[in-house]
Amino acid sequence: MSQLPGVGHGECSEGGIEVSPCCRPRHKAAEQAVVEQATGVMMALGRLDTGQARLALSEVSRRTGIALGRIAELLTAWASTGELNLGLRIALEEAIRHQRPAPSRRPR
Repeated sequence: MSQLPGVGHGECSEGGIEVSPCCRPRHKAAEQAVVEQATGVMMALGRLDTGQARLALSEVSRRTGIALGRIAELLTAWASTGELNLGLRIALEEAIRHQRPAPSRRPR
């Protein structure tokens, strides 16, 4: 995966990772829409299919201790602002790497 540009400078901490404040969805349907948008961002970033992108988002949520909806908010905000916390950026890159199949080697 290419490096994700921009590192945000947050004001609060969630799951040991400093994150910038963002408007949180108040309804389940709104949160689901943000998760779907973040899934699309992950698909584009990591060249993943829908299932892989969703698994990567879930992995980041588990590893960081940040709720999936909040991860989705931060990722979709990054897509428009270019700001994303370094710790979260690293967690996203690792999760994408875990979803990609290892390149196969052909015997000679």
